[in-house]
Amino acid sequence: MYSTTQTLSTSRNVLFVHYGDNWIRGSERCLLDLLTHIDKDAFTPVLWCNSELLADEARKLNIDVYVSEFPLLFGETTPKCNFRGYRQLISQGIEIVDNHNIDLLHANSGAPSQWLNVVSRARKLPLVLHLHSRYPLRDRITLGLHHASMAVGVSQPVVDQLLNDGGKEERCQVIPNGIDTDALLAQPVTNLRRKLSLPSDAFIAVSICSLITRKGVDLLIEACKQLREMYLPIHLVVIGEGAERQNLENQIHEAGLEDYVHLIGEQHNVVGLLRGGADMVVSGAREEVFGLTLAEAGLSGLPVVAPNVGGIPSVVSHHETGILVPEEDAHAIAQAMFHLYINQEQRLLLGQNGYKRVMEKFTISSHTAKFEALYNTLLTDPGMPLKWHSHWQMLPPIQASLKFVKNRKATAQPANDLFAKEAL
Repeated sequence: MYSTTQTLSTSRNVLFVHYGDNWIRGSERCLLDLLTHIDKDAFTPVLWCNSELLADEARKLNIDVYVSEFPLLFGETTPKCNFRGYRQLISQGIEIVDNHNIDLLHANSGAPSQWLNVVSRARKLPLVLHLHSRYPLRDRITLGLHHASMAVGVSQPVVDQLLNDGGKEERCQVIPNGIDTDALLAQPVTNLRRKLSLPSDAFIAVSICSLITRKGVDLLIEACKQLREMYLPIHLVVIGEGAERQNLENQIHEAGLEDYVHLIGEQHNVVGLLRGGADMVVSGAREEVFGLTLAEAGLSGLPVVAPNVGGIPSVVSHHETGILVPEEDAHAIAQAMFHLYINQEQRLLLGQNGYKRVMEKFTISSHTAKFEALYNTLLTDPGMPLKWHSHWQMLPPIQASLKFVKNRKATAQPANDLFAKEAL
């Protein structure tokens, strides 16, 4: 499906391609913010995606939008070898490129690179691969993550995967996510205590995340249980939805925490809620390559307790804007929360530092400027457009596969290549 809003322009045309579920969460929010703030005098965006919800939001920005199903080769769903669908995606991609005189392709996740590697070479265009998560080896190979003009990770651990495979440093870079600080701070402040009928002495810790195993909400509930056993007036508020809700509700019931752990679902005014009486933000994530919500915590002037995993340390500075704890450790989370409870002065200072850090490093204006600079580099460097005979990096996938087999033999255990389904 296609919406027509074409306008004449002298700017360079960029096709953004997004693969994902039909929701607006981390990578979708990042894309919409980029589409909103990109310099329209310099770049004209076009969106191609598989989400009607994302398409509806993008149409509000008065840009051209295409919506298609995106069958993946060797993906999680059947048929796994849909070569007919793959050829159709390539044909449609070339048609969109030709219709809009596209100058550059931007894949807003790893999956679209599977067919954009071909589309870009068919029309000799630069391809930006924007990675919001880490990928298991199988996906790095089948999606062709090594073959783009430039792979951009939201944090260093994302890029390190490709570099450790043997990828070239000059074709990888980090551009941290940015948040729309003006829009978020404009959200009406909502009194959390009044909204949830909490006592005036409640110490409120908020977690903003999907209710999935990877986000570690079960660890936060266990930490809350330990703190309640110490008679702390702790209340845990979890903003988000997901497949683990029932299991988490069972855990809350078994721990007798129905009055102290509040699963309040998706909310559209998260920063307004954080600024309405929260004392801190806490994460139990088992894997996180950036953490937009942790940046939102800083914007709200709140300290963060979070595991020292993935890209979290790039957002949360230990003992400067929050406290980093060992991964998979509910007791360490509880200890850090207790420390901030009894040290109000430090808690306030960490929150103030968090606000400064966000305004210096994680604004949408900074994020957008870095992508605009990258686009200009790729469009002016004659070595960046992809061609049939160039930019293929065959050695890294081979090296990574050999390393994988060697390590598996050494451990004599099945590979634990986590979070494949989350990454696409």
